[in-house]
Amino acid sequence: MLNKQIEKIEKLYQNTKIDYDEIMNLKDIDLNIFNDTYNIRLINNFLFNFSKLQDYIGAKFFKNLLYNLKEIDTFSIPMKDVLNILEKLEIVNKQEWEEIREIRNFLSHEYPDENEEKLENLLLALRGFEKIEKIIYKIKEYKNAI
Repeated sequence: MLNKQIEKIEKLYQNTKIDYDEIMNLKDIDLNIFNDTYNIRLINNFLFNFSKLQDYIGAKFFKNLLYNLKEIDTFSIPMKDVLNILEKLEIVNKQEWEEIREIRNFLSHEYPDENEEKLENLLLALRGFEKIEKIIYKIKEYKNAI
């Protein structure tokens, strides 16, 4: 089960990384980015995949990882405690994960009309993705330990 979840995380990560790299390779990430239909689709795809990746790791994977590491013996543990254990294991910085979760929640509930707001959301998600990359690296290290 855990290996299948890690495989899914890796697939979600790769899809998101492709879009991230393409966005980062654009000449300018400014308000003009929203004048091109291709860029809009690219950004929307990145934001969607970023949200899916964050949600899957937080909602489905973390507790299973801790269970397999024998750090918990039940899945009915509050997320706050999960994050504390993950931080102790140096897999996640609790504050950073909460920031990533807030970005995802914000993206899920905001529907900006103005390009300035859209650009702000994109920049937040790009930084959030960079933080998720560090977590995925740690997850891969623990995969080898299990």
